[in-house]
Amino acid sequence: MKIKLLTLMVSTPFFINATEIICAGQGNQGELIEIELNYFEAKKEVQIDDMLYPIQIDNKFAIAWSNTADGVDFVNILSKINGSLQVIMNDEEGNQNLRASLQCVEAKKALF
Repeated sequence: MKIKLLTLMVSTPFFINATEIICAGQGNQGELIEIELNYFEAKKEVQIDDMLYPIQIDNKFAIAWSNTADGVDFVNILSKINGSLQVIMNDEEGNQNLRASLQCVEAKKALF
C-alpha cells in the first residue's frame, strides 16, 4: 500500500497540467507512424517516450521543437489550427526533407 501511494505521489506532478496528444499518419516511405506526446504549456516542454524536449516556438498558431535520433536532426511543427504535425529531417549537408506528416488530436477528444 505504501509503495503504491509513493509511486502515485512521485509520478503525479509530472503529468499535472499536461495535454495528452495522440498522432497518426505516414512516414515518407509509406510506413504507419503513431505517437503519443504530452504538451506542458506552462513548462514549455513536450514529452515523447519519457524524453522531454524544450519547445522552441509556442504561439497561437503552432508549437515546434527539435530532437536528434541516430545522429539525425529533426524539426517538429504541430499546428494548433488543424492538428497537423510535420516532421522535417535535416541531413548532414543541411538539406531538409519531410520525414512524416501526421494528424493529431487531444487524446480526450479522440473519436473512440
